[in-house]
Amino acid sequence: MVLDAFAFYLGNLLRQVAAEELGMMLGVSGEIDKMGDKLRDLKNFLADADRRNITDETVQEWVGELKRAMYEAADIIDLCQLKAMEHGSSSVDAGCFNPLLFCMRNPFHAHEIGTRIKALNQRLDTIKERSAAFNFINLGSYEHHSSNVNASRHGDPSREMSGELDRSGVVGDQIEEDTRALVAQIMQTSEEVNGKIMVVAIVGVGGIGKTTLAQKVFNDEAIQGEFIKKIWLSVNQNFNEAELLRRVIIEAGGDAQSAGNAKATLHRSLKGALIGHKTLLVMDDVWNHGAWDGVLKIPLVDVVASGSRVLITTRDEGVARRMTATWPYHHVDALAPDDAWSLLKKQVLSSEIDEYHITMLKDIGLKIIQKCGGLPLAVKVMGGFLRRRGELRRDWEQVLDDSKWSITEMPQELSYAVYLSYQDMPPHLKQCFLYYSLLPQNKTYYAHEVVALWISEGFVHGSSNDLEELGINY
Repeated sequence: MVLDAFAFYLGNLLRQVAAEELGMMLGVSGEIDKMGDKLRDLKNFLADADRRNITDETVQEWVGELKRAMYEAADIIDLCQLKAMEHGSSSVDAGCFNPLLFCMRNPFHAHEIGTRIKALNQRLDTIKERSAAFNFINLGSYEHHSSNVNASRHGDPSREMSGELDRSGVVGDQIEEDTRALVAQIMQTSEEVNGKIMVVAIVGVGGIGKTTLAQKVFNDEAIQGEFIKKIWLSVNQNFNEAELLRRVIIEAGGDAQSAGNAKATLHRSLKGALIGHKTLLVMDDVWNHGAWDGVLKIPLVDVVASGSRVLITTRDEGVARRMTATWPYHHVDALAPDDAWSLLKKQVLSSEIDEYHITMLKDIGLKIIQKCGGLPLAVKVMGGFLRRRGELRRDWEQVLDDSKWSITEMPQELSYAVYLSYQDMPPHLKQCFLYYSLLPQNKTYYAHEVVALWISEGFVHGSSNDLEELGINY
């Protein structure tokens, strides 16, 4: 169960109870209000709790308590569904039927449900008090993430990057060599076929450092001097064509506001901003070729000056191939051990922890880095975790010996790409993804079958008329 998503679902039920003043029927309206308040206080920190649950045993115990409380809430709802079916309410539209409300309207069940809600509220009270000891940080709640997913058709703010380089994540000589090679490739003179712009691809698994390398190239002095128009565009898995075009127009110095939403009008505005200019377009985090072939290619090819270039970052060689990127593609390799150690130290050092003490822990640090597979993002995350743990050798040894956070046991083709993609998912998609683990293997499943299962589990939220469409979008 993904706690953040379930807390959102339970919160919705409580809001419906309050709206219909059904708490008065049970004599627990105050308790229901309190439960809603506690859930609102807790849910902003559930994402951090889930993240720290990977390695922190005390957080694991707290999360376990909260899960059991949430399971109790699920049991209450299951009981209501059972009672409703016993009383012949199965004919009620499943998309709009609320079993908790049914039970509250039924005096035979109201007392039992009311008593259990009070008990659950007391448990949440204790859980909330204990949460203060963990200093959870606000990583955003389900509503924040799900609104971002809905808005991701307009660009995903949670993944939105810029061309500005964060030098704290730059370590070692390899990235400097890679930057020089890519700059030379981008600036080389080549005979361009009409209707084409040279596309250069950076390929690698999630979190390997593709964006950092692209930012290094984008900010290189030679690149800055060579191209008149330099555009950084985070594409993401889901995008809205009009919003994508507007962002490119703004980056190109054009007027996006007066262009409206029509694709043809936006194309004209983009052409006006780029006509005759030598342009570098960086498309970061490209999941498919549609953003280029279906949205940006035609206006750019029509008007930009000779020598213009497109630089993409992608996890999938197939995307680079379909965008006819220049071969060979530039593959980003894992960090060498010494470079990974330098990055880890950067993340761990603070005003309370000096470099001398950290250097004395290098032997353990290198073993932790090995578990991270030299993946920069994993090293950064672990560095932040170790900073919270402190500089004692036994604390680092505990982290090293704790296998829960390690992803090196996964098959080579799945390890980081799947794990990090999962970590990027909002809670409601995480629980849909995890549901696949319950399905028998070696069987073909059709999308509508899986969506129906998700809906029956309450994973898809919306009006009863569009649940299937929402599920397909999931």
